Formats: sequence, structure tokens, C-alpha cells
Amino acid sequence: MEIERTKAYLEEILPGMGYVLDSVTYTIEAGTHYLRAFIFRKDEQDMTVNDCAMVSRRLSKWLDKEDFIAEEYILEVCSLGFKDNPGAEELSEVEEELLSEGEEATEE
Repeated sequence: MEIERTKAYLEEILPGMGYVLDSVTYTIEAGTHYLRAFIFRKDEQDMTVNDCAMVSRRLSKWLDKEDFIAEEYILEVCSLGFKDNPGAEELSEVEEELLSEGEEATEE
């Protein structure tokens, strides 16, 4: 429920703010709940901390008003790094190599 309601709200407001929603996650890490929204800019410009902060403030106010998450949690609005539109481009050979090394390390 946390993910679905949050995702629906963000999909409603983000286009008017100039952003696109990639995903929403709700996880528990070391006993702490995290609600994360991953966004990127529609205009394909680099994300800034101010972009994330603006969305975070609006989302936080809505979450406080709706109050549908029972547990205490940390809200994080995150950019997707330096890629403007994830998945829209091929990985470089170096990126492929780093990913495969990471996968091998986790399999051991």
C-alpha cells in the first residue's frame, strides 16, 4: 500500500514539476524503514540537490497529511545518478566489466 499510494501521487504531480518517476521502494535496512522515490528530469538536464529537495518537501507534506504509513520511516527522494534517462543507453565496456565483477563478488 505504501508504494502504490506514493507512486500514484508522484505520477500525478511530477509531470507538472518537470520530473518523471522511475520507481518507489519501501524497505527495511538495519531495522529502519526507508521510503525512496527515484526521479529524473523531463528535460534531460542533470539533477541537482535542489531538484530532489523540492520534490521531497512536497511529498513530505502530502505524506504527513495522508498519514497512511504506520511505521516511522525515513523519506528519501533520489536522482538516478548521472544518467538522465536510465536504460536509454548502452553501458560502456568499463561499466559492463564493473557490473560483472560486482555480481561475481556477491555470488561467492
